[in-house]
Amino acid sequence: MLKIQFKDQRQPPIWIIEKRYTIGSAADNHLSVDEDSLDKLHARLITANNSLFLKDNNSRQGCYVNGQRITEKELLPGDTIRLGDIEFDILDPLEGSQLSSSPTTSDNSHWLLVADSGSLAGQEFVISSERCTMGRSSHCDISISASQLAREHAEFTIENHQLHIRDLGSSSGVYVNDERVQKGIIQSGDKIRLDVYRFQAIGPDTGERKRRVLPAPQLVEKKSIDTSAKQWKTKPTSPGNRTEPEPRKHAPTLLLLSLLLCAALTAVLVYLLLAD
Repeated sequence: MLKIQFKDQRQPPIWIIEKRYTIGSAADNHLSVDEDSLDKLHARLITANNSLFLKDNNSRQGCYVNGQRITEKELLPGDTIRLGDIEFDILDPLEGSQLSSSPTTSDNSHWLLVADSGSLAGQEFVISSERCTMGRSSHCDISISASQLAREHAEFTIENHQLHIRDLGSSSGVYVNDERVQKGIIQSGDKIRLDVYRFQAIGPDTGERKRRVLPAPQLVEKKSIDTSAKQWKTKPTSPGNRTEPEPRKHAPTLLLLSLLLCAALTAVLVYLLLAD
């Protein structure tokens, strides 16, 4: 998740939780800005594959990222976008947060509750003390003026860097990942619901609150393979693999030699007898 903040900081930074987040001058947008330079639906922020993209909705004055007009472009922390005459900064999860200025968060054990529904969508609530209450009463640590919530609806406590939640007797209940609980331990990324209000819990030192640097791939030295000592035996399935047998040489047999020798001896004996 990333944050979007007005360049003039007219309001606190807003978490982009919705997968499709609309910006325009119409009241039904996620971020409604009453400016003549904005179309009713000027642009969309789309989250896909853990990346955030800005998409122009065929607006009259266009969408710009770092001064360049775009139709659709991935957004990165540090980018500046301009819609009509309004400029926004794209922030890292911790940049511009209440956490950076909170004196009670030096131990880095704070948690965030980021609202992802209704009029609170994108707002963040910091849980940095050992005990924090949420409800509609002004005496609560997190006070939300809404009739759907009990005066003291839920209690959050941090024990050994773990976030615990407890229902304080509300009629509409406390839900963690859509399961009603009286008390429980919350993991980073869990969904919390108090009546109609939904929040996502973000724990300390999670991937949502710091960048991951992937190690550079190591080069693997290629080894040459000497196949000269190997003699591969293959079946003669192709002409290149066939070995034609050499034709046999037809030498005289022993029998033929014996007959010729006998004939020669016989001729010599006949010659000697006739000579006498």
